[in-house]
Amino acid sequence: MFKLLLELIRKDLKVFVADRKAMIISFAVPVAIASFMGMLTSNMDNNNGAGKSAAPKSKIQIALVDEDNGPVAADVLKRIAKSDSIEALPTDRATAQQWVNEGRIGYGIVLTKGFSQKAVAAMQGQGDPPELIKMSDPSKAYEAGVAEGTTSRVLSSSIVHAAFGDVAGSSEQKMPYVVKDAPKTAQAASTDGNEKWSGIAHSFAGMAIQGLLFWSIESAMGILRERRQGIWRRLRAAPVGAPMLLLGKVLSGALRALMILAVVFGSGAILFHMRVQGSVIGFALVALAASFMAATFGLFVAALGRTEQQSRGLSILAVLTMTMLGGAWFPSFLMPGWVQSISLFIPVRWAVDGFDSMLWRAQDLQHAMPAVYALLGFAVFFGVFALKRIRWEYEA
Repeated sequence: MFKLLLELIRKDLKVFVADRKAMIISFAVPVAIASFMGMLTSNMDNNNGAGKSAAPKSKIQIALVDEDNGPVAADVLKRIAKSDSIEALPTDRATAQQWVNEGRIGYGIVLTKGFSQKAVAAMQGQGDPPELIKMSDPSKAYEAGVAEGTTSRVLSSSIVHAAFGDVAGSSEQKMPYVVKDAPKTAQAASTDGNEKWSGIAHSFAGMAIQGLLFWSIESAMGILRERRQGIWRRLRAAPVGAPMLLLGKVLSGALRALMILAVVFGSGAILFHMRVQGSVIGFALVALAASFMAATFGLFVAALGRTEQQSRGLSILAVLTMTMLGGAWFPSFLMPGWVQSISLFIPVRWAVDGFDSMLWRAQDLQHAMPAVYALLGFAVFFGVFALKRIRWEYEA
């Protein structure tokens, strides 16, 4: 039985390698698109221009750490509550850093101990300004820019109010504090510290998943052709059942998907010096889970379709929709909240988030596991559906 399973896998791999042109396209297209989109994204990141042409659909959440407990912080919270652009989430410093590192929010500030007293004294020319520690997610340059501009105005107004009361022209006053970046810790975006590589890493992750799903469509078309030619009927005459035949397809498909991922991410490493900043084991697990998801998605498409012509158009539309809503083309934070909620039911979102966490967010293994579990869950769903619904004989 095991020997027959290996033969089924070997047969599929030989078919994949035999069509050199199709194999090269499977490798080259994701690399080319990822390179192009990555360079565009990196330019927008460097210019803090990601999405400047469009206003945010909802308030931008920021982390506000109040270690001072003074009048300035209290006034800042009141003023931010009236803001149309940002929403403050009071928390502690460790939690704020975690939120930024994980990409849950794009910007955070820490009002250090004695901030109110020192800021008021500096405004009155009686001392040095205090430090304002800021945290930012390099992938959310637009959010961080909006949040930083708004918080700067709010802080200046609050400090002027605390020092002098309500005075005209307070917005023209010089900021009575010094802005200091929080330690980068786990939010480094690349080996050389250049934030532009976060955009490239995200693009390679998104286009790798899109490439896998398009390859899954071609795999499904191959299954439909085999069924039309009667190959599946002859295989079922052998002493193996349907589960064994589908398992062979899943394993061979996962191996081919891993080959595609290896070439795509390897090209990113060679061309753009992209590196796994987080857990290497976590990255490997996400890649493995994504490969099984893609392999079973091909079976899912084959189970739904009766003919190649019928299945190809619908499945291409489905893949384009999933990659768009799942954040493969554009970061999910640029989309409305309701789209972000829907995307949690799309495997692409989990795959891209998993790769982002390992590639440039520098997260550890435990942050990869939600994506791994979700992708394996989708793989089980697709596989079980195919086992129950796939048609073994061609229907004209």
